[in-house]
Amino acid sequence: MNKIAQVILPIAVNKEFDYFIPAQLNIKEGVRVLVDFHGKKRMGIVAGLKRESAIKNVKPIIDVLDKHIILNKESISLARRLTKIYPYTIGDFLFMMLPAYLKKIAKSDLPRNANIYSKKNKKPARVFIKGNIFQRRYQEWKKIAAHKLQEGSVLVCFPQVSYLKEARKVIEKDFPGKIREIYSQQNPKELSANWRETRSNAFILGTRVSIFYYPLDLNLIVVEEENSPYYFQEKKPYHHLLDVALILSKIKAIDLILSGDYPTLSTYQGIKENKICLTDSSKEEEKIKIIDIPEFRKKRRVISPLLEELLRRNIEGNKRAVILWNRLGFGRIATCLSCGYIFKCEHCSGLLNLSLKENKGICPYCYRKFDLPEMCPKCNEGYIKPVGCGIERVGVILKRIFPDCSIDKWEEHKANSQIILSTSKILSFLYSQETFDSGYVLDIDSFLSRLDYAATFDSFLYLKKLSLFFKEALYVFTRNRTHYLFTNLDKNWRDFYERELFLRKELGLPPFGLIAKITLRAEKEDELLRAAENLYNRLKKRKLEAYEPFCEHPFKLRDKFRYSVIIKAKKSRFLHEVIKEEVRNLRSSHIKLAVIIK
Repeated sequence: MNKIAQVILPIAVNKEFDYFIPAQLNIKEGVRVLVDFHGKKRMGIVAGLKRESAIKNVKPIIDVLDKHIILNKESISLARRLTKIYPYTIGDFLFMMLPAYLKKIAKSDLPRNANIYSKKNKKPARVFIKGNIFQRRYQEWKKIAAHKLQEGSVLVCFPQVSYLKEARKVIEKDFPGKIREIYSQQNPKELSANWRETRSNAFILGTRVSIFYYPLDLNLIVVEEENSPYYFQEKKPYHHLLDVALILSKIKAIDLILSGDYPTLSTYQGIKENKICLTDSSKEEEKIKIIDIPEFRKKRRVISPLLEELLRRNIEGNKRAVILWNRLGFGRIATCLSCGYIFKCEHCSGLLNLSLKENKGICPYCYRKFDLPEMCPKCNEGYIKPVGCGIERVGVILKRIFPDCSIDKWEEHKANSQIILSTSKILSFLYSQETFDSGYVLDIDSFLSRLDYAATFDSFLYLKKLSLFFKEALYVFTRNRTHYLFTNLDKNWRDFYERELFLRKELGLPPFGLIAKITLRAEKEDELLRAAENLYNRLKKRKLEAYEPFCEHPFKLRDKFRYSVIIKAKKSRFLHEVIKEEVRNLRSSHIKLAVIIK
């Protein structure tokens, strides 16, 4: 007879603690219990049962909080596996699987879970469904989901709530009354109610957090737009949804469907190696047209004569156009005409964009708004002048050229708007099914000039996604026409992927190696720099390919300074172990840490 329970607590120690089971308590694996830990009542989760303990004078369990199992062996196994790749304890991950009301010391009246669907002898399938639009991809996996729903639950993950809401309108027509939503922006009461309602035979639409709230009878996982950066959480506890989904699909022996307009490079590598099956329902359309901007032009005008002529034809044809310019405000900076003083955000190291419409300075990073004085506060003589070109100034220039044309910002555009001004924020509305006649990207060179090895691949995805908005063409203006991005844009998408993989293999970059960026944040700059340098020195002693600490951009963000250290490695297990140790080293300090691994 089992007399000892192995209890996991939500603390920064990756171990289980033995507690004696009193005869009057019915203890099962996966229930919450109340225990005495260092003289305080704490709630824990029973991870296992055994006959005896090697520890003398084992404390008894005070009480059991659940009649039925909340988390089963598969949940505990998932948490264990996640601790092997992420620097957090099994308790950190197990308690992420509980809604807020179950993290409190209170008894629950949850009903018994349904029978758990599991076929251990079945090898789970991994599929990538490629399609230009969600509706086309959905038609590919809809029948699979309907079949799987007969035997258990289905979880469909989305990168953003706005995407989830639009997708629900489509899915609910085929599954009326069965859809439930789980995402972190829900209030605790709503989230807890949805958690209770999705414990068995549920069709769940969720964001990144929903993978931890999966029901025990989960039978299928679908990850929509799998190339989205929103699936990675860089703050504690950092994790990538695709990692969690892959491990969970293996543990439960259930199929994993990845879906999107284009795969990530690692997914494409899996397709090449026949580890992932590709279903391609997309139609390649040559909508993107590259416009070369002459280098010899002395004055760099945002609205070139060619763009002006294209817009004029658009207006004469009563068509709708979108201008893409990813810079906020009227001027990029606000400066004094006399002494040259430049206004900065009080909480960030960002230069304030000047908005004439609101007559305020706007931080491009924290989006706080500041009133600007008429006279310079430093010299008390000069007037404030906007320098540079923001999206508001583009609108003013266009209004001078086309005074009778209806020109609006994206947030204010209407059905009769002829020219619409937008930043890359437009991609958040890709699934609204609103389309336009033509688009004009004026700042792709700034995307490509980022100090990031993934800049070209990200630009490829950006342009391909943007092209879905337009019925006729997406015009891309560049001064770098010979860049390999542009020479491959009008070819089959596989040609660009092959070119990108070839270059990355030569340099040992992902997916042929790992890149980790550890970012340290603190309010005191000197202390932060010492911590970053100590981290770098420890990494070099391990003979890792590490790069000296550098200031993040922006250096100060929301009152905290930021230094980053980059590590390049070939073996994932070794890199994860190193990061886990460094996280433990900084756990007791007030320096915050974020990690990105690619």
